[in-house]
Amino acid sequence: MRSKWFFPFSNSVEIDMTLLTDRNIPNRSVALPQSNSTRYGRGQKIFVLITLLFSWILANADRMAMSVSIIPISKEFELDARAAGMVLGSFYISYALMQLMAGWMADRFGSRKVLVFCVACWSVFTSLTGMAGSFAILVAIRLLFGLGEGGFAPASTVTIAEAFPKQERARAKSLIIGATFIGSAIGTGAIAALMQVHGWRFAYHVFGLVGVVVAIVLWFAVKDSSARTRGARPKGLFGQLLRNSLMRKTMFIFFFSNIVYVGLISWMPTFLVKTRDIDILHVGIASSIPYLVAFAALNGVGWLLDKVGEGHDRLFMAVGAAMVIIFLSLMAVATSLPLLMTFWTLSLVGYTAIYGTVFVIPLKHLPDEAVGTASGIINFGGQIAAGIGPVVIGFLINASKGSFAPAFVFLIGSGVCALLISLTWKSKAVRAGEEGA
Repeated sequence: MRSKWFFPFSNSVEIDMTLLTDRNIPNRSVALPQSNSTRYGRGQKIFVLITLLFSWILANADRMAMSVSIIPISKEFELDARAAGMVLGSFYISYALMQLMAGWMADRFGSRKVLVFCVACWSVFTSLTGMAGSFAILVAIRLLFGLGEGGFAPASTVTIAEAFPKQERARAKSLIIGATFIGSAIGTGAIAALMQVHGWRFAYHVFGLVGVVVAIVLWFAVKDSSARTRGARPKGLFGQLLRNSLMRKTMFIFFFSNIVYVGLISWMPTFLVKTRDIDILHVGIASSIPYLVAFAALNGVGWLLDKVGEGHDRLFMAVGAAMVIIFLSLMAVATSLPLLMTFWTLSLVGYTAIYGTVFVIPLKHLPDEAVGTASGIINFGGQIAAGIGPVVIGFLINASKGSFAPAFVFLIGSGVCALLISLTWKSKAVRAGEEGA
């Protein structure tokens, strides 16, 4: 007789997963890996958290560097806004495709191998970016860069599940994904400074070298996890998660909110240079301030999710989406640079409420064996959006002869979609495998 195990998903929602076959039931303690949170002492948890934090900072610094370097690259390769949008968006397409595979790999084989491979791989392609000699080669390298970095996010989520008990995971996860904003601050500020002195190519070589060092440190920080047996990981898990209505809604909420976020971060430096007449160094410095505030806000969101967030996922996401819409609209009509930067910062604070919540949902409500796959599905939606957003904005800017107004309309519309879906995110009894919106 086949055993069924039901795991709570967002309070009353259940994920039905066949964990064990008949022959595995007597040996369940052998088939399933040891509860990994017991394998990490307090000092080891701090070490792995700091190492993951630096890894995420580097990942996002490498990624954000292009939003600043695209300005001199566009001049050197004579790119119009449409071509520049393709360079900015190409990374996210391959990055998105890797989410699903890497989530499965991290669930199946443990996070350590996947993490180290990803960091080493993207570091090589970061350095190669500085050697690109044409538009086509640059796009090809960005695609390969996305493949290398694509597995890092779901694998790092599995590491959190391996190292921390459920009651600590929202704070741990919020801290490391908050590095998205620290990395964005460093990526825009550091590459602007390096470019000012040594040029954009040299900056990419520096980032690539740092990445190799981080990969080595990760190898020693993260404990190896033995490969899970077939009985330890539910069969058909991917399909069950994807058929769950709340899982799909979570993915689409992140899809639309990430169109806004990546669209903004990709084009904001260009927007500031062209509409506010700021030089590239000061663009990098000015752009770093909102990211630092967002980092602090995201850690606040993580603390709230751990302490009072139980059953309030919809509230966090809906409030965040509403803030994004309001402050994006104010950005579009802001007449001064200080007001523009204030509204941009507040819009990012709203985004952190969505960002923090969607990635805590798997950690809080799913079994450890499903965390990587679920996170990969959610991030897949967000990164597909990240590939679409910069490209669409580039086309809109080109079509409107340099005006950014249509781009703001597009971003605000995406925020409205995120809000509407958030409002329908209800905790109701839905089993994986049940169809429905």
